Amino acid sequence: MEEFQFDKNVGGVNLVKKCDPIFKEKLSRTCRIGMTVINFNTSRLTLRCIDSFSESSLSPDLLLILDNSSEYEDFNALCCDLKPLPHTEIRVYRSSNNLGFAAGSNFLLQLLEDESCNYLGLLNNDAVARPDMVRKLVDSLSESENVGISGGRMHKLLAADKVDTLGISMYASLMPADRLELSDPYLGPTGGCCMMTRGFANSVKAVSGYIFDERYFCYCEDTDLVIRANLLGFSPGYLDEILALHEGQASSSRAGKNFIAYHGLRNSIWMQLKLIPASIAVRHMPLLVVSHAMLCFKYFLVGDAKLIFSIYRDAWKKRKIFMSERKIFNNHVKISSCELAEKISPKFYRKGYFKKKILDFVKNSW
Repeated sequence: MEEFQFDKNVGGVNLVKKCDPIFKEKLSRTCRIGMTVINFNTSRLTLRCIDSFSESSLSPDLLLILDNSSEYEDFNALCCDLKPLPHTEIRVYRSSNNLGFAAGSNFLLQLLEDESCNYLGLLNNDAVARPDMVRKLVDSLSESENVGISGGRMHKLLAADKVDTLGISMYASLMPADRLELSDPYLGPTGGCCMMTRGFANSVKAVSGYIFDERYFCYCEDTDLVIRANLLGFSPGYLDEILALHEGQASSSRAGKNFIAYHGLRNSIWMQLKLIPASIAVRHMPLLVVSHAMLCFKYFLVGDAKLIFSIYRDAWKKRKIFMSERKIFNNHVKISSCELAEKISPKFYRKGYFKKKILDFVKNSW
């Protein structure tokens, strides 16, 4: 087993295992393709995800796995049971602490760039890739340099006829959510199944200094990225074909609902402070206030007043930092506020969301 220390300011990351292709012959192509997967205490799902690439019609040249400081038993199972792929080199890295999705993905994406990959892909470890996923994403990105980042349909793993996500939508309340209907405007793909070009990655890093904002840790970092992509003049691609099947929240659900609620709402506030143009914020302010009032009422009702207090307290602490970054970023914006406004749904929020939450509340109350 080859090992080395990779120094990073948030902790050490070790290369702990390499799996060379079963067949050494490489397909001759000028553009190298890389994929990334992050594991956190769900090695069984990660192994299933990696195995799905064995059926790929276009194999990635390099597949990088980051173990995000899982329990030793889970990490050991990942390393021991990992099988090589026919045309793909696999590398497993282990972090000494949990970097989260944002920092973990940035680490892996930078490694792909260092290996001269021109197509950089991400797939959630609880997803299963369809055989044509890699080929279709590469083809989508090859159509125009203006695409930059692309995604498509993800359906539910246990109900393949049902939509899991069609990308990301922003609603009139300025709250982002998984897009579940084609009629809703498309901002860009989720970080759970997407691919970007090396040129796109370099463009967003040149302006922001990063691909994903690591302060988010997890949740809304992909929304932050695709809004920046739109504001920088890119037109994220969408394929209306099933690219992967997704189980959903396999890692974060272990941390509990409060963990998800905290990061989801805090990060959405940061995103709004940093990126939403003033004219759009003013126009949608009444609905934004209503949405926050409803969330506060919900958490007070279920006895989580401390949670909602910590969310707004921590979001408010960094307001000056994000407002300062907003001024710098605005110097690079290439589209008008009106053009971005056209990509915001007129609906207050995603169809069926409130009905589902009310039914869940009634069910849990009994």
